[in-house]
Amino acid sequence: MIIDVSDISTIPMEIEQKILERFQSMPCSIVSKIKKCEIEYDRDVCCAIEDYMGPSSAYYFYRELCVLFEKYEMICYHSTKILDEKIILTSGLQTNEWNAYSAHIIKTLHTLEVSEEEITQAVEAIKKKYDWKYPSHGREPQLCFYSDTGLLSEDMHAGYEQFCENIGGELARDALKNEYPQLYEYLRAYGKAFLVKFKIPFSNIKDYNQDSIIYQFVFYFAGKYFWNYDYEIHFDGNTDKGIPANDILELIPYMVNRYYFMNRGR
Repeated sequence: MIIDVSDISTIPMEIEQKILERFQSMPCSIVSKIKKCEIEYDRDVCCAIEDYMGPSSAYYFYRELCVLFEKYEMICYHSTKILDEKIILTSGLQTNEWNAYSAHIIKTLHTLEVSEEEITQAVEAIKKKYDWKYPSHGREPQLCFYSDTGLLSEDMHAGYEQFCENIGGELARDALKNEYPQLYEYLRAYGKAFLVKFKIPFSNIKDYNQDSIIYQFVFYFAGKYFWNYDYEIHFDGNTDKGIPANDILELIPYMVNRYYFMNRGR
């Protein structure tokens, strides 16, 4: 079974029951205190229950919920820009492991007829940024994702829409946009932007993301149980595993509404 937060009916009954049983077992004094909280926004739900239902205050409860979630897959999205979408349809999504990532950048720049000298400059600049962000900080290659298209744009801040702006994602953007703007322009001006909709086993999500994702479901049912409030579930996360082509559900063409980073630092 697949959980899709844009369709609340896909949340398994056993997960709902487990969370509601926890609420029903809470002391009346705490329930009364929670219900007295005024709820206008999603953040109000978080503030009202965090002392009683957060991962740190209900550790074993989250371990039990994690066992339930690991039975299921999650619908998630990844924002990207690419010259040929067939690569995703045939090979799936890969982590940003350096050898595969750099090979993709080199192939893209060759296709765009960029000179060998400029390609070398681009790869060296990106490698410097990569080494700073990953090996030097003890991080492993990863693939980032988010739960739904509601996270594409966040008011005046850059949401996940920003990763549709250029080929090569955040690494290429941060490495090139100021130091080598002409090279960044190749990656920004060409290619097609997509939202990649896929399914992923909950167990393949990094451990440090799992509790925060489960917490979103606790917020949702808390909103319903205590205040009859419709909390919107949103989450993001990482995996150190690629997404097989068979688990790609849809490639959704996307038009970037605004460019966030073109003139920064100039």
